[in-house]
Amino acid sequence: MSLTVKSLNGDTAFLLTFSPPAAPLSSPGLFPGSFTVLIDPWLVGPATILSSIFSISEQKATPCISSLTDLEQEPDLILISQDKPDHCHEETLRQLPRDCQSTILATPPAARKIRSWAHFRPELVQALPKYVEGDNRSIYRLVLPPFSPRGSCGEVTVTWLPAKRDVSGLHHAIGITYRPPCSVLSANLGHYLDLPLSPPASPGSPKTIASSPRTIVPSPYNDREKTMSVIYSPHGVPYDIIRPYASSHLVTEAALPLSALIHSFDRVENPWYLGGNISAGSPGGLQIARSLLAQSWISAHDADKNNRGWSVKQIRIGKYSLDEIKRMLLEGREGQKYKAVSQAEVISLASGAEYRVERR
Repeated sequence: MSLTVKSLNGDTAFLLTFSPPAAPLSSPGLFPGSFTVLIDPWLVGPATILSSIFSISEQKATPCISSLTDLEQEPDLILISQDKPDHCHEETLRQLPRDCQSTILATPPAARKIRSWAHFRPELVQALPKYVEGDNRSIYRLVLPPFSPRGSCGEVTVTWLPAKRDVSGLHHAIGITYRPPCSVLSANLGHYLDLPLSPPASPGSPKTIASSPRTIVPSPYNDREKTMSVIYSPHGVPYDIIRPYASSHLVTEAALPLSALIHSFDRVENPWYLGGNISAGSPGGLQIARSLLAQSWISAHDADKNNRGWSVKQIRIGKYSLDEIKRMLLEGREGQKYKAVSQAEVISLASGAEYRVERR
């Protein structure tokens, strides 16, 4: 079982391809049971907030495709993380036909914005639920059909984890999990076993083992099939917002260690009257990567862009190299006994580049 993360523009546009264990390395997204997620596509034109006088951004790197119609196939899910135009880009999304087959799942402000364009059929655009611990309705679920009548279904889940009192609306995370259908492999035969139909999951309490206040460890007694997991948080969010989701949903789904953290490396600050912190960067991502034992940490929103306008005049950017982040992951915190346990691969993807994560 694997996850392939491909950067489409070197910034925050990603194509995630989740693949079951038997999928070939070539075109894994076309294999039965695979699932593709397109995140925050921005491929053409500038991103303007209010007007070019206030804020306008243009990409320096050329996206690896010029149109969403150039993708190998329509993605199963299009995920829009916020209503700002560098994430919810109208010109790019309008490249899709009105009757496209992809579901567009967006944070509530972004969903309202997309519906206002009147381009897509209304039923295609759905608002992401906000995660509430213990409330199954707060998690968007998609069932993946089994390979055979006696096989077991897979599942994709998505939920929204917004920061509290975030006036800018920038700081939140989106949690994604993927469990493939009929996903038990025979090590000897090298093919899928035809399993009996799986009973529904028990509604019992989550099995959680905490080795420290900062680290959540997957339960060794969880009898569910292993699941891949992603946290997408390009601007960052306090780990306390993610903790309830991790200690309940991710543990119950056997989705730890985290397969991929997609989070900014660079810290971006504006004066308080212009929104204050824009991106938490590495200082904010460290605790998430450590606590969830992330297998990989992939840079998001760190590309150099041509930014102009009144709102960016006083921006300050603290840049972090890959080596600096690797060193911080391995170092303990000063004055504390806690040591980092994350051996995450630290990845920066140029436009068109991709990285593959295998489920351990």
